[in-house]
Amino acid sequence: MSRRPGRSAAGRGRVNVEGGAVQRLTRIRFLVFPDNGLFRVHGLGARFDRGAAPGLAGGSLLACGPEHLELSTLQGRIEVSVVLEEWDQLPGPDADTGPEAVPWEEAGTATVFLRGYVSVGTDTSGRTLGVRLAGGTGGYHVEVRARRRHAVAARYDHLLQHYRDHGSAEFRRAAESLRGQEEFLLRLSPAGRTSGNDPVRYPTVVSG
Repeated sequence: MSRRPGRSAAGRGRVNVEGGAVQRLTRIRFLVFPDNGLFRVHGLGARFDRGAAPGLAGGSLLACGPEHLELSTLQGRIEVSVVLEEWDQLPGPDADTGPEAVPWEEAGTATVFLRGYVSVGTDTSGRTLGVRLAGGTGGYHVEVRARRRHAVAARYDHLLQHYRDHGSAEFRRAAESLRGQEEFLLRLSPAGRTSGNDPVRYPTVVSG
């Protein structure tokens, strides 16, 4: 059973870009346990068997279906750190401030349909964190960035080889030191919306 994910307070921000200001509506940070090396980003009622995402092979970062993403961690035993952001429109490079300004090693993009809510976790049994989307129901552009995927997997493999007893306190302490070092940034913004629609607004964060 995985630990309940921790949460940071939602954060708003505004970035001036050409043509106007882009506003960050939500920002939360939490930990995810990658079951079998994977975790999912999906909405309410997502059908994983409908237009299923292609299998992740060869260390691929992500695979996308119509209503969900699957993200690969290259290891399945160490919790990863996830930052989830919602923006009112697609942010540009000027949106990178603080920890996000540090170079990311990998990046990818996808478009998914979400019904006013997004969950991030390993499955639908409760081991997820959920956020209601201020943008309501519709298509969302998802920008994914990652760092230290390969480094954490290599370090964990080294621990497995170095410690004969994987149940020992020494092994557990060494593995705990890797917790949260592998990082993912997920940025959601409306995709392909018709102008003039005023989406339903919801509270920003709910626990899942």
